[in-house]
Amino acid sequence: MFHIPVLVDEVLSFVKNGIWVDTTLGTGGHTEAILTRFDKVFVYGIDRDIESLEIAKTRLKRFKGKIKFICGDFRNLKALISEPVCGVLFDIGLSSFQLDDAERGFSYRLDGPLDMRVNRTNGLPLQRRLRHLTRAQIENILRDYGEERRARGIAKKIYNSRDKIETTADLRDLVGGDSRTLSRVFQAFRIFTNDELENLREGLHTALSILKKKGRIIVISYHSLEDRIVKQFFKENSHLVVLTKKPIRPSEEEIASNPRARSAKMRVAEAREGGRGKREERMTNDQ
Repeated sequence: MFHIPVLVDEVLSFVKNGIWVDTTLGTGGHTEAILTRFDKVFVYGIDRDIESLEIAKTRLKRFKGKIKFICGDFRNLKALISEPVCGVLFDIGLSSFQLDDAERGFSYRLDGPLDMRVNRTNGLPLQRRLRHLTRAQIENILRDYGEERRARGIAKKIYNSRDKIETTADLRDLVGGDSRTLSRVFQAFRIFTNDELENLREGLHTALSILKKKGRIIVISYHSLEDRIVKQFFKENSHLVVLTKKPIRPSEEEIASNPRARSAKMRVAEAREGGRGKREERMTNDQ
């Protein structure tokens, strides 16, 4: 049931004692590792998936008094957290708990309702949203969020049959193609359904607004669109010092034991001690 967190040792190498926010608590893997390693850490654990949050509460019950659980969206961090913090962690990918639940509709490998909402109490499932999209909108979703070269042809198929698409199998069979094409299509619709890229942009800005001087932002992303946003935000923000010149990747050993870690990239930045100035970079091994 518990999701296996990625890059745990690498995350821990940038954590220090103080108040932290795990903006994507999931089932609690990274927070469990942080609270186990550090005696003087308090964590605000945030997730918009109520079901994952309930699992995390069970997993982390032994840390009573060291964690506060919050159901919410990390784009609203400033409203959710009322005090300065020394670190903010983002793990942007879906958990195994979510991916392996056919009822959630995230995977083309599993047959289930075409839902794709992270929080199933908000908004409409994808199967209903498709019926209100134009062919051009579907094409743009596939091209912009899935980087799918066959976006026009696939969009035409989906548009012409959008009233009949109810399940993941319906969409999978309609799109056809190999696993890479299906992965891009399902990724694109998941990002669209949950407004993931705009969430990330806003989340990074709000994280910086609650960060103490010398506080750190750690971001683990899983595809190029997310990583590009993080890299650009760190590069262009004069209040941050980049601590990872290149993204940190999982070891071959970790990938062998957890194949879903394969595409993970981690970037870390630290809030400047004071004032604006020329951007600096430090190699990871300087820590």
